[in-house]
Amino acid sequence: MSFFSKLGEKIEAFNLVLYYLSALSILASALILTYEVLMRYIFRTPTIWEIEAAVYLTIMATFLGAAYGLKDGAHIKIDLVIRLFPNNINWWLSIITSFLSFGFCFFLAWRGWIMWWEAFSKGWRSESLWSVPLAIPYFPLPLGMTLLTLQYIKHLSQLLHNRRRRSF
Repeated sequence: MSFFSKLGEKIEAFNLVLYYLSALSILASALILTYEVLMRYIFRTPTIWEIEAAVYLTIMATFLGAAYGLKDGAHIKIDLVIRLFPNNINWWLSIITSFLSFGFCFFLAWRGWIMWWEAFSKGWRSESLWSVPLAIPYFPLPLGMTLLTLQYIKHLSQLLHNRRRRSF
């Protein structure tokens, strides 16, 4: 087994852990919002942290679950028109869109790490009363986009490998 195969397996295992963490963060977000509704409308004592926490958890779920979604084929794919094209054109469209998505995710990961480091090194905090250190909610963006970029590399290599196997 090659180094890249082992690395790919480790990344997929990590993505699976993050997938479950994403599911838990969505559940936690829902419970936090339910708690806020109960506190605000039944007990008449609103809290100051619930909306911000729910938003951060939802953002975390979005970015950390993205790579697993690509691996699993769960990303949205509108194929109303492309179903009409021959397989050869569909393959080229998949290559082009995957390469463009790879470039976008790479750029977002790169800029996300810069933003995270700036927030971490300068001690940025949210402007709410809760005053969360922004390095914490910023972290899922570069991590998730880095993993999604790696997943796109694997996805593109699988597309190319499957194409070569069919052409012989």
